[in-house]
Amino acid sequence: MTTQTIKTELILNDRKVVVGYKFLENIVRDIPDIKENRKIFDMLVHSDNLEVRRCIANKENVSKKSIDILLNDDNLNVVDNVLSNVDLSKCIKEETLMKIVQSNHTQLLLTIAENIDNYAKCNLCKIVKLLANHKNASVRYALLYWRVTGIVTVKILKQLVKDEDIDVSNYARKELERSR
Repeated sequence: MTTQTIKTELILNDRKVVVGYKFLENIVRDIPDIKENRKIFDMLVHSDNLEVRRCIANKENVSKKSIDILLNDDNLNVVDNVLSNVDLSKCIKEETLMKIVQSNHTQLLLTIAENIDNYAKCNLCKIVKLLANHKNASVRYALLYWRVTGIVTVKILKQLVKDEDIDVSNYARKELERSR
């Protein structure tokens, strides 16, 4: 991802005040999260300031283009913020989410599992299967632990009841009993 230094100026009654990166970090949090500010957010996703990008990833009114940029950020925390943002995650395309799943970053996979209900534009059955078969037990467990709807099917639950990890197996058994 290519970033750039964002030049920030403050004008008070026709007088310019020189401000630095800390001012931009602080002010970004206070920019109203409204559709009218999408163009500002579109500029700020290119900032070389990590805190600015993290903050934008927590906003609701971010354009689809900016969501794609943030999902390709070099910093996992920025990507994680987008994945866990209920409003932004609804806009994530399946191919993008699959690319993230295939990157195999456990932190991101946990976030996807914990927020599986939010990815409206994706084939969730396909993603659930991948997560249910992931080598890391914490990913499989997160899929169960945050289970809210029927996305995790009875078939997947039965599979996870046989899981080699005792915690995953026990939790899947409890979920299976609740679903009956």
